[in-house]
Amino acid sequence: MNKKPGLLFAVSMLAIIILATAFNLNFGGNEAVHLRAGVNPNSVLYVCPAVDEVWTSFAEAISAGRKYVYIAFGFAAIVILFSWCWGLYQNLIKDKFNADAYKTPWEFTKVFFWAGIICILLATTPNYFRTVHIHAKGHDTEWVLCESTSTDARAVNATAVTLH
Repeated sequence: MNKKPGLLFAVSMLAIIILATAFNLNFGGNEAVHLRAGVNPNSVLYVCPAVDEVWTSFAEAISAGRKYVYIAFGFAAIVILFSWCWGLYQNLIKDKFNADAYKTPWEFTKVFFWAGIICILLATTPNYFRTVHIHAKGHDTEWVLCESTSTDARAVNATAVTLH
């Protein structure tokens, strides 16, 4: 039984919104890129220029302090490990199980987990996962994979594209 259906719905909708935004999905119908005659539609990928957005600038600013975030998370992991071991030690000394010894470590573990997820989301841009490089003349800018109906979409031979 799920006691919090509202929370599950909110998390599901947040995931759908993030994915739809990251991949520039929309319900409107832009006109698709037309391929030349004789081009196999299965041998092309559609790419768009990577637009430098506010989110990208924010993520790059956070990434500059990545070393300090790693240090903080390393310290927190050591404290969590110590607190779990301390609870285990207390239960072994008393030779009986006391669930209260694990309340603080469990709360700290939950906070640590969600802080890690939030830091990962803030430091990673949606374009990071769909950035590609095109091995052809005149394609020296950053490109991202997109749909054939996306604004500024271009069809590129799939063999000329490699992942970032």
